[in-house]
Amino acid sequence: MQPKPFHAGARIFTTGDPSDAVYIIESGSVSITVGAGPQRTEVARLGPGELFGESGVLEQRARSASAIAVTDSVLLMTPAEAFLSAFGMHNDRALALVKMLCRRLRDTTLRTTHHMAALGDAPHADTVIWLAPDHELLTTTYGVTTIAVQQLPFQVGNRYGGETLAIASNHALTIQAHGRPDLAAPHFEIQRRDGLIGIRDLGSAKGTIVNGLPLTRSSLDAFARLHVGGNQVIAGAADSPFRFRIQLMDTVSGPSRPA
Repeated sequence: MQPKPFHAGARIFTTGDPSDAVYIIESGSVSITVGAGPQRTEVARLGPGELFGESGVLEQRARSASAIAVTDSVLLMTPAEAFLSAFGMHNDRALALVKMLCRRLRDTTLRTTHHMAALGDAPHADTVIWLAPDHELLTTTYGVTTIAVQQLPFQVGNRYGGETLAIASNHALTIQAHGRPDLAAPHFEIQRRDGLIGIRDLGSAKGTIVNGLPLTRSSLDAFARLHVGGNQVIAGAADSPFRFRIQLMDTVSGPSRPA
């Protein structure tokens, strides 16, 4: 396996590229997406120790998804031929069976993704929004817990002074984070715009990162849509501890609270 570094935001492969390698994440995180432009949907967010890119190699077809480094990452790359040899996939019957299983899994994933994208394009009034801490510092130092967002717009930001570490209300979560420039006051807002639920950066100095997309005060439009399912929002730079997981859930088909 050959270690290969990728900077945050770097494209690892794109839909249609040859499936010439399999990757294991040694460090960092990778987003797997399907579609393009406004229809681009994240189907997986992978971390250290996880494998990706194997489906295209096993099926011997072009990439059906794109992979992008969410943070600075190091990937262990195995060329396709070496991967197939290592797992004995030169047996025609075994390879045919694996191809069939990969194809079924890919078709199921794409059907689910299309359903999620349709919901994300037009969230209905019953969409449930959960905001959860995604970094240990938020829970242990600032006392942030999972919140049901019941009113939009909903702001997240810093609060200077006061005794309580984190205060949640119907319209905001404020965190006493004195001396932490990553988190502005206020920093970002969950809002509904043209039928979409998304994040708007509120002119913060460090910006906001939504599912790997940076929003800054110099952006033409500092708004990024959220999709049904899990979304990662970072207040500040990529190494900021002010990381949140925002879950959009359909009350008809989804559970009432994220697992």
